[in-house]
Amino acid sequence: MKVSFLIHTIYGIGGTIRTTLNLAEELAGRHEVEIVSVFRHRDEPLFAIDPRITVVPLVDTRPSSPGDETKHPLALEPSECVPAHEARFAEYSVLTDRRVREHYARSDADVVIGTRPGLVAYVARFAPARAVLIGQEHMTHHHHSPGLRAELRPHLAALDAFVTVSEGDAAVWREWMPLPGTRVPAIPNSVPEPVVPVSDLGGTTVVAAGRLAAEKQYDVLIEAFAEVVAVRPQWTLRICGWGRQKDRLRRRIDELGLYNHVHLMGPRSPIETEWAKGAIAVSTSRHESFGMTLVEAMRCGLPVVSTDCDYGPREIVADGVDGLLVPVGDRGAVAAALLRLIDDEPLRRRMGAAARSHAARFDPGPVAKRYEELFAALGAGTRPYLQGTAPAETGNDRPAPGPLVDCAAEQDGAVTVTLLGECTGRPVLVCCHPDAAVPDRVFPFDAAGRAVIPAGSGLAEGVWTCHIDPPPSCTAPPSVDPPPPCAARAQDGAAARPRLVARAVDQRGAMRAAERVRPGEPVRTLVPYVRHGGLTLRSWVRPAHAESGAITVGSRRITVSGRLLGQARPAGDPVLLLRRRGAHAGELEFPGARVGADGFRCTIPLAAPVAVQASAHDVWDLWLRPAPGAAPVRIGRVLDDVVEKGGIFPYPAVDLLKKRPLARVRAVVDGLRLRAPERVTVKMFFSAGNELVLNVVDKAMK
Repeated sequence: MKVSFLIHTIYGIGGTIRTTLNLAEELAGRHEVEIVSVFRHRDEPLFAIDPRITVVPLVDTRPSSPGDETKHPLALEPSECVPAHEARFAEYSVLTDRRVREHYARSDADVVIGTRPGLVAYVARFAPARAVLIGQEHMTHHHHSPGLRAELRPHLAALDAFVTVSEGDAAVWREWMPLPGTRVPAIPNSVPEPVVPVSDLGGTTVVAAGRLAAEKQYDVLIEAFAEVVAVRPQWTLRICGWGRQKDRLRRRIDELGLYNHVHLMGPRSPIETEWAKGAIAVSTSRHESFGMTLVEAMRCGLPVVSTDCDYGPREIVADGVDGLLVPVGDRGAVAAALLRLIDDEPLRRRMGAAARSHAARFDPGPVAKRYEELFAALGAGTRPYLQGTAPAETGNDRPAPGPLVDCAAEQDGAVTVTLLGECTGRPVLVCCHPDAAVPDRVFPFDAAGRAVIPAGSGLAEGVWTCHIDPPPSCTAPPSVDPPPPCAARAQDGAAARPRLVARAVDQRGAMRAAERVRPGEPVRTLVPYVRHGGLTLRSWVRPAHAESGAITVGSRRITVSGRLLGQARPAGDPVLLLRRRGAHAGELEFPGARVGADGFRCTIPLAAPVAVQASAHDVWDLWLRPAPGAAPVRIGRVLDDVVEKGGIFPYPAVDLLKKRPLARVRAVVDGLRLRAPERVTVKMFFSAGNELVLNVVDKAMK
């Protein structure tokens, strides 16, 4: 049987894309499966796609592509088929109408599934006459406007089935829009077993995930977490996802002074590696047709706190058993539920174990079986071909990926790389540094396809790309000679070796890197991550290091706290140094205080770097002198799992009057002339290497 999914785009990130891939992958074990993506807006999908699944993009909207069709004449004409009240109506056009019609005019699909309202209309109009026609509801009846529901009615009536993801929503559809010829069953979304070990629940991280959109009510969550931090300041909240609400949420985090505790992590794929880092999962949505993130978190062994919204959460979470349900919009209830799980570790562990057990019912196997039973009941595969139709000539233009691996940062600081699938020969893992003077490092894969980079392997500081040699198709025996230089530095193209592609990178071991640092020994940490599509290692090696902790930004000063680690020894009170880069090099000193055995706290009065501003954009690096006469140590943050901190751990900016000669007199004159006085913006941030930097920049005059 051939099953065709019609989706807006398979190249993005979101719940509909994830659940479509989960179901498609399970069906691909027994059927021919294609995913028809109306749009292709990037070169490669963000989610890994099973090679058994054929992906068929219809309209190229990649800005960098020679085939970009955004200015195609037909793309500028509004769709004649998609309902006008469809939320993404403006993205559809006569061109998309034509491409979908042409694809299915030649299709031999037995089942065609539309995954959003506009695509349900396409399925009803263009799917092969012999095919079983199915629409999926990934929102809810009440979420759609009356106008859209009215436009959808004739298209839904033309379907064989319209599948919702919750029993509650299915009942509403049956009551408010009876469709005598269309079945309206409820089949939940599926979530596979995580590819990483489940959470040990021993950390202090709360995780949320989803689009940064108004209906997710992350503002309620952030305000609730302010109440949590007030009594449990060691806990942090990570929100994974992207969306239009990012800047608004960032401002709210800064207003509440939560920039040390609440982090907007951006999109993460696969998401289970992020759930596994958490101890509690939370969702504060106004409505959820299903609750994909809840099931994902539960499959990773996390207890969940969720709003009791329509309809999914109450069908997923057993209140008081595997999670806690709270009223929608009640930040006090959210905070109380989080604190209950934070303060009662035995309860957290009992609920986490129950969550993992109960969420198994959403495994793709049972869910796909329910779909197959629906296909059979509707006669899929038994309807005759109409004369003149022919199978569509579809193809997969996805390039073959490099060798696929799983990677994990271990608790002892080692990194493990495991090859997935069979590999011929006896390959080795080759790690390459961009500096040609740094030798490649080679680590053998054992018979089980596992290579270990020990914590003390001595990888020089920097970014290392991971390759395999020989390539998997090569069966040559291992050579006693060193392998050829990495592809990035090879003079001969034949010497190129494929980069490793990671299915999942488990970074949990890196989150506790600070606990592994021993007094008097150099600071070393190795963090695996994905960069430019390939497995990459970020190595930091410092004889001494000042690891920044909480940073407090006030209207006139910034206070930096942290720990001195490695071979430097504190003696007396430390001194913080600001060192200006560039042609106007200079240095400012600020006395600090010692906190405990290795801690420090230093305050920078912002008027000081402003008073000596030498250019429109001064850049100051932060250093710590741990003892009188001692060599300064760079201040940064490297002992965790976040490799690129600049966009994830930002700090609020401070605006100050620009220091000028006769500043008070000039301010009076500016006031008389109704002209705003000149100002500067002072901002602390992390550099590309995760060192602390202070900027003093002239503020643009309006």
